[in-house]
Amino acid sequence: MTMDTKTRKRDGFTLIELLVVIAIIAILAAILFPVFSRAREKARQTTCISNLKQLATATLQYLQDYDETFPMSSYPAGSCVATFNWQVIPYIKNDQVAQCPSDPYAMDVNIMFSTVGGACPGTPRYTSYTVNQSLFANGYNILFFGGEPVHLASVKKPAETIMQYDGNVTDAQAQPVQSRHNGTFSANYADGHVKAITATLAGSANHFIPGQTINVYRIGATGGFYSGQTECQTMPE
Repeated sequence: MTMDTKTRKRDGFTLIELLVVIAIIAILAAILFPVFSRAREKARQTTCISNLKQLATATLQYLQDYDETFPMSSYPAGSCVATFNWQVIPYIKNDQVAQCPSDPYAMDVNIMFSTVGGACPGTPRYTSYTVNQSLFANGYNILFFGGEPVHLASVKKPAETIMQYDGNVTDAQAQPVQSRHNGTFSANYADGHVKAITATLAGSANHFIPGQTINVYRIGATGGFYSGQTECQTMPE
């Protein structure tokens, strides 16, 4: 054997070696991609929780300015519809807090209120959060059936009463929670705190936009009083 033969280096990988490397990369990708996806969703959840914290703070500021009376979820204001967001967003001065980054265009108020004059100017067009109408009364129900807005004194357990949450609206006006963040949805409470609550897929329903559907989730054990429900439209006594 000559010196040239001993010292000659291989020019590249064999086909078998190349296939082994590709297989290893594919396995690593299959392992890591879900991890990266969960990490990205966790970052979105952090933003969502921050949004709901700001909305909770703005709502509590509104309560102080209006004799501890909760804003209504919607009510006729001349030729347009005043919404919860229209009333509290001015305390924040940032329309984007109305949008969860995991589903920023969940509800389009231009479509939701198109048959009753449209949302009032200055209302954020898109929102991802629905409200507990046991706190934020529907002004149209008050107009046609009587009643009055809800007062803070009527909230017996503020630390257990959800105000706003990751949600959507069906054609039957139900407001199911939306489990957008790795099996959880975010919600704020009447005492101002925010938490992530588990929810599992339970079915689907027709969206308020004809031809579209949305998922319906059942709230898990971390939902406390709301466990087993699909929306947060009541409050504990």
